[in-house]
Amino acid sequence: MEDALEQLEALAAAVSACTRCPQLAASRRRAVPGGGHPHCHVMVVTACPGPADEAGGAAAGEAALQALGEYMPALVERRDRVYVTSLVKCVARDGEALREPSADELEACFPYLSRELTITTPHYVLSVGEACSRFLLGKLFARTPYAPGDALELRVFDSPSFRVVPVATPDELAGRDARARKEYAERLHALARAMAL
Repeated sequence: MEDALEQLEALAAAVSACTRCPQLAASRRRAVPGGGHPHCHVMVVTACPGPADEAGGAAAGEAALQALGEYMPALVERRDRVYVTSLVKCVARDGEALREPSADELEACFPYLSRELTITTPHYVLSVGEACSRFLLGKLFARTPYAPGDALELRVFDSPSFRVVPVATPDELAGRDARARKEYAERLHALARAMAL
């Protein structure tokens, strides 16, 4: 475990010093590396850190993880089995306005996520949100594992190393009616049991 911790610390230092994306580097308050158990059972991947992650010194995606915990409490209760990170390690901004990461920024930052996957060796990867899931599946599979227009949420995609399960973002879930949120929470509870959380 010490070796994995050392590797993650070195990776965090590299992330903090990264200037691959000049616009992100210029507008960030700090780069936000991932964090959690160095040999996690579940890795949660968001598109990019939020301002709360950046300001509070939390790991990338920590705020989203806490919000998802309302629907899937095991993610928070079993934090000792979870690692949380993001595709892009900086808050994406235009001036003060938040924005989605660009395709170039996603590509430039992907080697950091790839390294996190190699170090932490998760059994499951929860990709949060449609755009994040489509990008991640496109990078992890030689051939796209779904047909155009297919819904991805809560489908299980088997790779040789782990399973990828796309889930909705907390904002997407909050926009659904009470019955849909309850049904989604039940499915996430079942998923947590299947993942041994």
